[in-house]
Amino acid sequence: MKIVMTLVARDEADIVDTQIRYHLEAGVDFVIATDHRSTDRTTDILREYERAGHLRLIRRDEAGFAQSTWVTEMARVAAVDHGADWVVNSDADEFWWPRSGSLREVLAAVPPGFGAVRGIWRNFVLRADGGEPFYERMTIRRRPSPDLADPYAAHVKVAHRADPNVLVVQGNHDARGAHLRLLREWFPFEILHFPIRSRAQLERKYSSGAYLRGHKARVPQHTGAMETRIRQDAAAVYRQLLVDDTESDRGIREGMLTSDTRLRNAVRGHETQLPTLDDDIDLANDVATFLETDAGRRVLARTDKVERRLAHLEEASLTHLLQAKLLGS
Repeated sequence: MKIVMTLVARDEADIVDTQIRYHLEAGVDFVIATDHRSTDRTTDILREYERAGHLRLIRRDEAGFAQSTWVTEMARVAAVDHGADWVVNSDADEFWWPRSGSLREVLAAVPPGFGAVRGIWRNFVLRADGGEPFYERMTIRRRPSPDLADPYAAHVKVAHRADPNVLVVQGNHDARGAHLRLLREWFPFEILHFPIRSRAQLERKYSSGAYLRGHKARVPQHTGAMETRIRQDAAAVYRQLLVDDTESDRGIREGMLTSDTRLRNAVRGHETQLPTLDDDIDLANDVATFLETDAGRRVLARTDKVERRLAHLEEASLTHLLQAKLLGS
């Protein structure tokens, strides 16, 4: 089995090396990365992996952020040019953690009648930056929010069997294809998610709404909401998101926060511990939060589809009327 990971990155130098190295060690065979207008060391890091034969680099300099188009292109290239059996679509701040077994064992266990499985976000909170790597200080995870405008909202991402005609939707939340039936009720992967890691990165990340609007894709709710808040008072937003030791201790006692050192331990080379019953219950609660919002997302997607169809029909009808009027005159 050959596993290829797709990756979109923009100014992710603080995390992208750890992300790629982790996945190559976890069982990913090759990475296809799209670098979108990075101005920090991200491009240099990706080129190092390219020179080592582990990565294929694509540079994008457009103003618009066409994520679905780019990831779909990479996923198709993985199938056609790189002989992939499975494709894992990831962002630079995501670490795919198999719940049981290895990445390869999980994907091999997917029944033949299914072509896609999902991983669920496990969100890690912002901690004070003392100059150490993000994985050393960001060891506190929080319960997901059902509010899609929250940067810690409940979300899933998709891995799928390689398909030269696949369509990966915006956000990597789903993959569509003739043979990509989703195994909907199984979440074999946790995606350890580190979305906000410093004040500078926070402001850079959520200025993305400006260039997202240069493309036809819908701006994610949390991106638009955070962009507005940061434009009003970036310092206040940073303070609200920052979790200090006092807040951490209180959150752990109240069950909103959890100490989670898995990524730190993995990077250090420590042995992975099997999940406990409490870990299983904690994951089940996060899955339940996602499932409560999943139905709403599906309704929204159908509504968007209907609205686009109606707009097309109205445009066609108007064109027909104008043509009839011109012919009649």
